[in-house]
Amino acid sequence: MAETDNPLKRLFSDFSTDFAIWLLGDEVTSVRPTNIALLPGEEEIRADEIFEVTLTDGRILNLHIDFQGIRSHRPMSWRVLDYISRIAETYRRDVCSVVIYVGRGAGSDDKGRHQIKCSDGKVILSWRYRVIHLWKMKAEKLLKLNRPALLALIGQTQIDNPKKVLPQVVKQLRTVKDDKMRGRLFTALLALTNNQEMIDMIERMIARDNLLLDTPYIRRWRDEGFKEGRGEGLEEGFEKGIKKGRTEGSVIALHRALLDILMLRFEPSLPVYHEIEEDLSTISNQRKLKTLLTAAVQSEDLAAFKNVMDNLH
Repeated sequence: MAETDNPLKRLFSDFSTDFAIWLLGDEVTSVRPTNIALLPGEEEIRADEIFEVTLTDGRILNLHIDFQGIRSHRPMSWRVLDYISRIAETYRRDVCSVVIYVGRGAGSDDKGRHQIKCSDGKVILSWRYRVIHLWKMKAEKLLKLNRPALLALIGQTQIDNPKKVLPQVVKQLRTVKDDKMRGRLFTALLALTNNQEMIDMIERMIARDNLLLDTPYIRRWRDEGFKEGRGEGLEEGFEKGIKKGRTEGSVIALHRALLDILMLRFEPSLPVYHEIEEDLSTISNQRKLKTLLTAAVQSEDLAAFKNVMDNLH
């Protein structure tokens, strides 16, 4: 899970309080990262995330979080036992351990309860940890929590109706007031989404909000801005180019306006949307594009619009 491991760790570090409340409940008052190499042991090990959590009753405990994909070189149960024992000995306080499985089928048999018995059948050692299978979780469950930071995980959950769910996700993420944090959440959302069609949907919604993240679609806007603003300073040229593209009818602005109108009026399927987007990319004449803009507004259905577009070629 190399492609998701680092985004997950960054996400949990940046929004540790939100995730601690999700995992431990509303009794959490403060969270502080305490990641250090855990000793003693035959070798040094480092858990994914360890936080010092203070509860409303004054108690302090350690929250250990580990992310695991489909493959593990060592059984998760033994790894967690090692983590728990070393964390407990290092900090001498209560420990809550959570394993978050990422990727379809990961940890499907892990219930988070394990024990060792003696010859007489009595349990001499038992340990437990919370198990979360993201790939089993319904996207709506995260939406109902009303915590925007958690929604960056939604691409790893089960999304049965992306057209309904993803706009709700973007709407909640918009409520994050801090520009930097909001940008990080959108970036994490895209990094942790595996389905390309969903990524394209999210990028289009982000672009409409002018959230200039470094995504393939928004990168095209940025490149257009540099061309339009050539000769200015770097930042000035970018801003001027984007403004000019939006207000003076540049080709890329007309493309986006057309696609937005078609999406709002006819809600085409993603394959049809991409087909139209591809056809539009071959049209750079602004007069033709403005004709299509009128057709997008006036056409009775998508077939009528496509007929106008075909006749322009």
